[in-house]
Amino acid sequence: MRKSASRELLVFGLALSGLVLFFAACGGSGGSPTDPGGASVAQVEAQSFALVNQARQAEGVQPQLVHDARLDEVARAYSEAMRDRGFFSHIDPEGHDFVFRLQQGGIGFRAAGENLARVMNASDPAAFAHQLFLENPEHRGNILDPRLTDAGVGVAREGRTYWITQLYIRR
Repeated sequence: MRKSASRELLVFGLALSGLVLFFAACGGSGGSPTDPGGASVAQVEAQSFALVNQARQAEGVQPQLVHDARLDEVARAYSEAMRDRGFFSHIDPEGHDFVFRLQQGGIGFRAAGENLARVMNASDPAAFAHQLFLENPEHRGNILDPRLTDAGVGVAREGRTYWITQLYIRR
């Protein structure tokens, strides 16, 4: 019997450069690491980024976010670290947050935000995570903030579980 996709929400906030951003953590239960089905990492990354700009366009938010491959790399490395090291948090086991990770990646910014999702057993993991983000005002804030200019998405996968990290910055 297949388990249905599920979620939990955990909200964090951070004031950075006078801009208040909120971060999301979403999760579910179940999943089999040997299940070969599901979307590829590249598909989930591309769809997740596209959904963010679609939401901005639907709400009349300008500008559209510019895709930054360097943000993808930092986000992907973090998604992989959460998967490989068995944690799910905006703060890694050494106490580093996304600001540290961006700085370590050589990415300059005036403001930044992060959304995280861990999605299990969803037929469309990018859309499932995106809908959760939009249903919560704080998560939606990162997606629709017109002051943020660039974004990247990094995904890690094990079976039918996906770790999705979205990074947003203002240059």
